[in-house]
Amino acid sequence: MLTLVLSAVVGLLFATLAVALVLGSYSIARHFLHSGDAADRTHDVVGAVATRIAALHGLMLALVYAQELDDYKGIRNLLTEESVAVSDVYNDIRRYGGEAVDVVQGDLARYLDVVVDEEWDMLGRREGLSPTAWGLWQGVYEALLDLTPETDRQSFLAGRMRDRITQVARYRQMRDATAIGGFGSMFWAPALIGISLLSVSLYVYRPTRSHLVLMSIFGAYSGVILFFIYAFANPFEQPGRLEPEAFQQLLKGEIGTRLEEPVRN
Repeated sequence: MLTLVLSAVVGLLFATLAVALVLGSYSIARHFLHSGDAADRTHDVVGAVATRIAALHGLMLALVYAQELDDYKGIRNLLTEESVAVSDVYNDIRRYGGEAVDVVQGDLARYLDVVVDEEWDMLGRREGLSPTAWGLWQGVYEALLDLTPETDRQSFLAGRMRDRITQVARYRQMRDATAIGGFGSMFWAPALIGISLLSVSLYVYRPTRSHLVLMSIFGAYSGVILFFIYAFANPFEQPGRLEPEAFQQLLKGEIGTRLEEPVRN
């Protein structure tokens, strides 16, 4: 509930600032520019310029919005794939048998716990991946490399587990790349400038109540679009935080019971 309220407040702030930018740009343009008359065709020129600016601005917002949304959905799918890979290794090491079972399963359980409780917040703060989680992953990887299969069954399982655990490392790097990425000023500067220039082109219209309401609607909608782009930019922080539900679900099952066991030395 708190997350929903926070998102609503940030979204309202984006919309309010966008409306202020629209009306402010419009007011400044009204003060310094002359609206002209029918003879000099000012309205025609303004309409042509505004149409071109709106087309470019809308295209930019659409492309960036689609890219951020696609990345957001990609991370969600990535979490599912990583949780499946961890679950596969956890179950396959039991099928393999031997002394490595307790080592691998214990480290995998602690790995998920660290990712959920520590690493997720670090990614939200753009501090990178948790060294503790990397250490636990390294312990699992080393244990799997030390396996000495004696049967065809064990050979198959050992190879499969090594492949799956290396995939986990790749998924981790992709999560880190998404967290530290983003468009920054390369997007926000032209986005805000575009809204301002579009607002300037409306200076030829008198500041009647209807005109001001319509301009405010344009500003509010632009602010909403910018808010969603901002929310999708980092899936690990508010207001668009994507919870590690796939990992949490694993911890609610058998893997979670491993956390109650003492940590190996």
